[in-house]
Amino acid sequence: MSGKWVKVVAPATISNVGPGFDIFGMALSDPFDVIEGRKIDDSILISEITGPGAESIPRDPAKNSAGIAAAAVLEKCDADFGIELKIKKGIRPCSGIGSSGASAAGGAYVAHLLCDNKLTDNQLVMCAAMAEDVTSGGLHADNVAPCILGGFTIIRSYEPFEVVRVDPPKDLGVVVAMPDVMVSTKDARMVLPAEVRVRDLVFHVGNASCLVHAMLTGDMELLGRSVKDAVFEPARTHLIPHLKEAEATAMSLGAKASFLGGSGPCVISFFSKKEHSGEPIAEGIKNMYASKGMGCDTWVTDAGRGCRRL
Repeated sequence: MSGKWVKVVAPATISNVGPGFDIFGMALSDPFDVIEGRKIDDSILISEITGPGAESIPRDPAKNSAGIAAAAVLEKCDADFGIELKIKKGIRPCSGIGSSGASAAGGAYVAHLLCDNKLTDNQLVMCAAMAEDVTSGGLHADNVAPCILGGFTIIRSYEPFEVVRVDPPKDLGVVVAMPDVMVSTKDARMVLPAEVRVRDLVFHVGNASCLVHAMLTGDMELLGRSVKDAVFEPARTHLIPHLKEAEATAMSLGAKASFLGGSGPCVISFFSKKEHSGEPIAEGIKNMYASKGMGCDTWVTDAGRGCRRL
């Protein structure tokens, strides 16, 4: 068996988004991975990986997030065929904007299409999250959910699993700044505290509730005030050089909020497209890192669609 190729775009994502650790996520318009797949007789074969960081990504389908996710979909659908995958990375591994999540979501989505769309959204997202559990050191769906569904997503519960999607404000702009340093999700999860104080829990619930309200109503000022994290970003700050300086630079140049993207090292800044182009924020952070002798890639983008067939 050698079927026709199916090509899928899998976007970068922001996870956590302030107070929503392992709960909130948002898809971005740019950058993105491209995953191709076709039916073969049996098993999963990864025949090609290209793009930034490709040399560090395993081709073993049992260790590759796209391969693990595709296999999970085939098993869930009781499929009688295998899949050959080609992965073109547009999102550098260890970036903080869902590199492994994009591969997992893309692999799952390709398999879902080849299985004639048999799965529900929740089932498809969980298949991709199973790959994150293997490759990132813990089950979390806050990257793969928005990557598949698009927009802003909220994990209501992991047991039973349920994800809710909402449309972000149309005026919400995003600056992604990726300094030249690598932070793996597995390492970043290892530095997190085992327990959280009650006052920090209350702080997070209040800000998380208001952030969702702001997303639904388009209140950019409230959104900016609600992207707060009293626990997880502070625990990871030492892993990202000059994080607080980057955030302060963004805020001084008109950002509504600036925070650590996922496990880092990406620094995410929100701005209002009615007030700002985003370019001065991107340039300011890039220049700050240059003054420290570090490179920094930037994207000025916005909330995007989920996985889609090309």
